[in-house]
Amino acid sequence: MKAKSFFAIIIFLSIFFLTGCYDAKEIDETAYIIALGIDKKTDSTYSYTFQFSTPLAASAESQKEQGSSEKPSEAESKASTNLTVEAPDFYVARNLTNNFLSKNIDMSHLKLIVFAADIAPQDLENHSRLLMHEREVRPHTAIAVSAALASDFLENVNPEPESNTSKYYELMWLRSNNAYAPVKQLHDFVDELTFGTRDTVLPIALKGKDLTKFPVDSKTKGWTGTAHTSVKTDSSILCGMAVFKNGKPAGAMDGDSAMIYNILKKNIKNCTVTVENIHQSGQTISFRVIIPQKASFDVNTGTGTIAITQELHAEFLGTSLPKGYKSFDELYSDFRDMITNRIRQFASDISKKTGADILALHRKTRPQFQTLQDWQKFNWNEFYQNARFTVNIKLI
Repeated sequence: MKAKSFFAIIIFLSIFFLTGCYDAKEIDETAYIIALGIDKKTDSTYSYTFQFSTPLAASAESQKEQGSSEKPSEAESKASTNLTVEAPDFYVARNLTNNFLSKNIDMSHLKLIVFAADIAPQDLENHSRLLMHEREVRPHTAIAVSAALASDFLENVNPEPESNTSKYYELMWLRSNNAYAPVKQLHDFVDELTFGTRDTVLPIALKGKDLTKFPVDSKTKGWTGTAHTSVKTDSSILCGMAVFKNGKPAGAMDGDSAMIYNILKKNIKNCTVTVENIHQSGQTISFRVIIPQKASFDVNTGTGTIAITQELHAEFLGTSLPKGYKSFDELYSDFRDMITNRIRQFASDISKKTGADILALHRKTRPQFQTLQDWQKFNWNEFYQNARFTVNIKLI
């Protein structure tokens, strides 16, 4: 009797385990949006570019790996496809798209949101908040600003050698070692606009061949980087950062400045820094730099100075002492001086050209005032734009 009861229970429970979920989505019935581009079209309409993953591309890649001799068609080999809709609102665009696609739209695989460079600050903020509250959009979705139209950027994305465009976005835009651009996720950007100082940065997306047209910041003598580089390709790349003050665009900085920002914030674990040999024209010297911790800041409201202290581990990437140097101590001393000057130049450019406190330095001033009212009377913006920066690099 007990055995019969036991088997009856097993059969009864198996009914629930063998049935599928009532709200399950079939892959071949779903269109997954992996990237979204937002451009301003007119005063009352936006241009939304939806980039969909192409399941057939993954299947074709799988066949290739398995040694299939059958050549995939052009449609099958394409990793993604773009669709642009002009509408007064995001949901109108999405609903309209859903009405003429045979598949159901799904945004749970969204990896990247790109805004046009000329989109109004309020439009950028409103769309960011809207997407943050969208049930299917994940908070860690990457967010960026395009140097031109967001639709052009998505059209020129070339994920090679990674054939999966969705995976390309995940690896490229959310990894923690992009030297020449900051990484920014949707929830962080919205939080900074809502609870922070509203001074923040977003990475800049642009075509490789347009890299030389990018506005270049003041350069420290001997520093070698993106200002001396050109990429002969129409493919989209990630380089530089857009700076926001009080939630509004305040300027753009090149990839080298973005690298300094990443070092000070310890957004990257390591990077390679290249400088010119001051003793030998045309010769460059490279160092592998490891960042053990964030920079520390000391703001002195009495003297009007902001001190930056950064610990770095530098490793010369060469087999012999460069020409003109008498010792490795001299080599490392010159490197310390050069990166010191570059960080000082970066801090001065940020404060005087943009006024954006992207390093949240104002927080260091509050303990110097006895009451909140005293601190509020203190004119931080004026102090910040006139501050003198000192930099102390400790090579360990």
